[in-house]
Amino acid sequence: MTQLTISRSVLHTSTVEFKRHFREYLKTLAKDIDTNRVELIEALEWCFDRWEYWRQKFYPDAELMFPFFQSGRRGSEFGHYSTCGSSGQPSVIHIKRSFLMGTSDITVAKLSPTKKLVLLKDHPDRLKFVDQTILHELVHQYLHEASPSAAEYESSESGKNYKGHGPLFAAECNRINETLHPELGFEFVPVRHMKRSHAKVNDVQRPSCAHFTHGELFHAWDITNPDLVGWQIEENRQRLEQALAFYGGAVELVEEAAEVATDFPAPFDSSCAEVCHQQLLGYDQAKDTDLVTAFHLAVLQQMQAAGTLDELLDAIGHSTAPADIQPAAGENGQTVIAIPESGPTVPTSVDSRLPALTQEYPISDPVASLKRIEADITAAGGKAALCKNQFGLKDGSSLSRHLKALKAAIAQLVAA
Repeated sequence: MTQLTISRSVLHTSTVEFKRHFREYLKTLAKDIDTNRVELIEALEWCFDRWEYWRQKFYPDAELMFPFFQSGRRGSEFGHYSTCGSSGQPSVIHIKRSFLMGTSDITVAKLSPTKKLVLLKDHPDRLKFVDQTILHELVHQYLHEASPSAAEYESSESGKNYKGHGPLFAAECNRINETLHPELGFEFVPVRHMKRSHAKVNDVQRPSCAHFTHGELFHAWDITNPDLVGWQIEENRQRLEQALAFYGGAVELVEEAAEVATDFPAPFDSSCAEVCHQQLLGYDQAKDTDLVTAFHLAVLQQMQAAGTLDELLDAIGHSTAPADIQPAAGENGQTVIAIPESGPTVPTSVDSRLPALTQEYPISDPVASLKRIEADITAAGGKAALCKNQFGLKDGSSLSRHLKALKAAIAQLVAA
């Protein structure tokens, strides 16, 4: 008995024929074809057309299967490729329903705690964004069908947990973008695989290929990298402006009030005081409170009650009385000082001879501070060395947080 092999490759089935059969299949899923169902079918057919366009442009000789397009309401991903669908159908591309149909405004990227990119539901050019998502899923499909073992490895935990966005996927993205970016009017920006910790030195600050077709249009450098310097931040700003213009208003930059942390983890080491001070200072600035003063006051009161305040004052070379007047003594011989209700000024470092980060690089002048801090890091041989030698800190974690705060301040100035 001869077994009949049915091929769904583009080399054996026409786009028009397959869409006709698929439309009939979709109609059988509902008893009554209402307006919403008709619009959904038309949108899925549009997905086929765009898939075929990208296939002919970037994979004209590849024998790929026509994918089944699905559009459900669940899930957080805008698009997803699967080798097998829920009903056993091979090669499935899922496009999120609200994303495809424009039923609501969708946040497509978080740029910072206060800024996000929103795809507007009613804008006529919003399908540009959806179209590029189809190209992203086509690359996944190509790798799974042209090199299934490699694609499976990049999706497995043994493949360094790339989640499908490993070196192989990144290489395809860069091959496509070398052509696509100039055609769209952008300078070519390479992407890296999603594991920054395993990336090559030259690629570590580039955007991840996990956001291919969108991320590298909006920024040339990885916005989650805290080590970006001034010129990289400026390139990202220019790239963002260009991308917003490209989408013609379909994607909007939205600013919102920053969420202020009401609690935070404090490390159990010598940097604890600096961390607490910075977190409370940030809360005070956002909420117009005075928690820093209350914190300092509570510490001094506890030290006075424990009889250790004199030791601290001696260590920092500070006296509460004029030089020619002896301080009053308490019953146990300890120095007695009157702590005012408004908190006193205390140093942020145990050794007052060492400056504090916030004093040396004030956030009130973030541009100048960032330039100086970058030069000092280079001169000192790294963040950790600068923190230890100049500020008496255990490691560079406090410096990294201050760098992030300076860059956020610069971003706010640019936006203003």
